Amino acid sequence: MDEQIDFRWRYQPCKETDIRLMRYIQSNPIRAKSDIILVAIRSFWLPHAIIANSRDKKKIQPLARNCIQSLKRQAQEISELAGLEESYGIYTTHSVCSNNSVYDDGGLSNFL
Repeated sequence: MDEQIDFRWRYQPCKETDIRLMRYIQSNPIRAKSDIILVAIRSFWLPHAIIANSRDKKKIQPLARNCIQSLKRQAQEISELAGLEESYGIYTTHSVCSNNSVYDDGGLSNFL
């Protein structure tokens, strides 16, 4: 098991959109701030973090597939939330790692 680390981030937004985002994250009664932020960043940055420590592409590929599926689900949720009819090529006919997720990638559907 990896050791635990303490990660702190302080952010005072200036842009109206960032202010609205931070207020929404802070006021969400169902999900903790850390959970909301991690769901949003893991799918993109986790493969970068893993590959930085290992150049074995065979080991990263299952994780990468899982992250891509998670990003697709997030894009689909955004599309549905905004009432967009375009799919932007995000819908797939099969799930690569449906229940074998390395992390909780439930996206926004768990707390909207």
